[in-house]
Amino acid sequence: MKRGLLGVVIAVPLLVAGSGFAVAGGAQAASGGAFGTSEQRFTTSTAVLKTDEIEVGAETARAGDPMPDAGELAEVAIVVRPVDPRVPLFVGVGPKARVESYLRGVSHEEFVSADLSPFVPVFRRMPGTSEVAAPAQQPFWVASSSGTGTRTLKWDKTGGAWSVVVMRLDGRPGVDAHASIGLRFGFLTPAAFAALVPGTALLVWALAARRRTA
Repeated sequence: MKRGLLGVVIAVPLLVAGSGFAVAGGAQAASGGAFGTSEQRFTTSTAVLKTDEIEVGAETARAGDPMPDAGELAEVAIVVRPVDPRVPLFVGVGPKARVESYLRGVSHEEFVSADLSPFVPVFRRMPGTSEVAAPAQQPFWVASSSGTGTRTLKWDKTGGAWSVVVMRLDGRPGVDAHASIGLRFGFLTPAAFAALVPGTALLVWALAARRRTA
């Protein structure tokens, strides 16, 4: 195969891939910097709203499991807005086992599933005492955000089994907040440049080479 033709064959996939990354990056920017869900309201008379297990990466992979999906490459952004802006909230991500140990014997609600159209979350209420030790004093959170007003938690996921909690900062019962979750793919723009620049250069070189040999 002539060098010019070989250059075209290599350049075209690079340009297609780079264009795809660029389009996705533009769509992400237009969506506020992340691909996310719509805001939903969550409320409980217990002290804590908790997700079920979130498994990430090879540390939890088992034989026969599929390859990790693209979502595992994204940074997670969880936005929680209290209905009463005067109530300080805590949003945290921690190892599943540590979170469950922290909540053992405490009344809380654990997310089980959801109907999507319309969105209706299903929670399982776990019995126990009405209050929990102040969450900000616990040492096991890998990402957290606390205080009054809208809370934004950013979590650059690592392998393991995790749980997310939303609760009042003082550990008292009664959580009422709107929440959404988004995924930010930080590699989209760099990947677009990494593919488009060499792809364009290679295509220009290949076309020039074909003209010289024509």
